[in-house]
Amino acid sequence: MAELIERLGPEAAEAIEQPVPGGVGFGCFYTPAFKTGWGQGTGIACDYVCPSPPGGNVNTWLYLTATNRSGLGVEALVAYNAQAAPHFIVFDWARADHWQTDVPFASLGSYLTTKSAHGNSFPALPVWNSTFQIGVGRYRNQVFLYNHPRGGWDLIYQYDYDSSDAQQKTGWVGSWGPIVETFQPAYADTNPLGVLAIQINGADKDRRWTEFSFLSSADSNLRTDNLGFRLSFLDPNYAFIVKS
Repeated sequence: MAELIERLGPEAAEAIEQPVPGGVGFGCFYTPAFKTGWGQGTGIACDYVCPSPPGGNVNTWLYLTATNRSGLGVEALVAYNAQAAPHFIVFDWARADHWQTDVPFASLGSYLTTKSAHGNSFPALPVWNSTFQIGVGRYRNQVFLYNHPRGGWDLIYQYDYDSSDAQQKTGWVGSWGPIVETFQPAYADTNPLGVLAIQINGADKDRRWTEFSFLSSADSNLRTDNLGFRLSFLDPNYAFIVKS
């Protein structure tokens, strides 16, 4: 893992100042029952639709991000800063130093790809993150990116820590699925942004994992903050593309 991160590019983003995840422009929020409806593990995999640059009037930070339902899990996110090339960054809610792996898109050639949906092709980055119990009161956060030439998932980030079940399943953190996270009052003329193939799985009390299944409209609600983003399409609720 260390060799891979060294090959990919810069590590922890300690030198940059950027906002903590927290805003919402458009995206999916888990229902209360679904947010807590897992035993000893939960995971999310999806394809971020991430043009470079974002286009339009983006002049500050903009994130494509998600949580996997856990209160102390990670956000494996695509971060835009105005019209500069995006970065792939890990934000770990279990650590005091939240900002971790920071990889510029220029170093992600093996992981970036193109996905098709509704008759269009989109630049995409497949991401998988999970949180699961590895012992009594002990959890692990992991982040993977899909290596297309190799045909498999590469471990990009891992962190083990102490936590209770209650810490993982209460509170606001962990309530949002994939979202376009905003940091300015309004957006106009952006390139298509969003997420495809949102899949969720979980481990029961005996650590037996379910198969991945698409996020459904029964388990999530769509939210928009009316900042200029409008739907190009929605497959409830496992895929959406927005423009402004």
